[in-house]
Amino acid sequence: MKEKKNICTGCAAAEADGRFVRHPEGADGEAVVTAYPMFPGIEIAYCDIHAHECRLEHTPEAPLMRISHCREGRLEQQMGNEYYFLAPGDLAVSRSDASDEAARFPTGHYHGITVTIDPAQAPECLSCLLSDVNVRPAALMEKFCADGGYFAARSSASVEHIFSELYTVPEKIRHGYIRVKVLEILLVLTGLEPGKDEAERVHFSESQIEVIKEIHGFHVEHFNEHYTISQLSERFEISPTIMKKCFKGVYGDSIYAYMKRYRLQVAERLLKESQLTVGEIAAQIGYLNPNKFTSAFCGEYGVPPTSYRKKV
Repeated sequence: MKEKKNICTGCAAAEADGRFVRHPEGADGEAVVTAYPMFPGIEIAYCDIHAHECRLEHTPEAPLMRISHCREGRLEQQMGNEYYFLAPGDLAVSRSDASDEAARFPTGHYHGITVTIDPAQAPECLSCLLSDVNVRPAALMEKFCADGGYFAARSSASVEHIFSELYTVPEKIRHGYIRVKVLEILLVLTGLEPGKDEAERVHFSESQIEVIKEIHGFHVEHFNEHYTISQLSERFEISPTIMKKCFKGVYGDSIYAYMKRYRLQVAERLLKESQLTVGEIAAQIGYLNPNKFTSAFCGEYGVPPTSYRKKV
């Protein structure tokens, strides 16, 4: 009889309620994963990431199935030479094995849930828990992840219903409630069909991602300067159409909207940490007209810069 083990439990000691708090390796910022072993070979983890890269899980001894739900931020997933990105509300089913690299988060911010299943350790059929729940983990992995397959369902009412309650469950019933919701997730997946129920696959090549990240790095380094799409296209030798589509796919917004928000985030930090005047801050982030800066800041944070500084 094979020994049943919990997945990925080596990073931290278990808390009284059975959860494990892990601090992923290789993080370039703050990263906390709170994992709950639910059944033999089945774990659910809450990911609270403020970093651009880290290893969310240990290198597994055997291929695992990973069900990921993005609540906030963006998650980058590589399948072969193609890259996919989860946006808020999206669900993905993928294979995780020893070749996996560190997870990446383009916006440096990610909150989500990952259900990890080891078919070799999980019950063959979960009808042993509920007689009318005919869920077979090994069959689900074959269905969604055969030959490195990848399944994605974009934000929808049904996906939102399943996961939203997992983020707000009361602590006193958390463990039992999560077990029920994990069964619900697996049962819903049993009824889905790859190719029929999944979203249109929006993916990008490795070379495209490299260029887009170069453009992002260039913009962040020169955040107080303004460049047109034509100038960026010529500088980085990429077509304007592909650049705009790919940037939004990776970072979730157009270049203009992303950089506007980034500049205002810099301004917000300067209001908190510096003694610069509002006009000086406006000039430092690339606004020649202080009134336009005040209007933009108010639109993002709900109050003018002077009022925001008084509050903090």
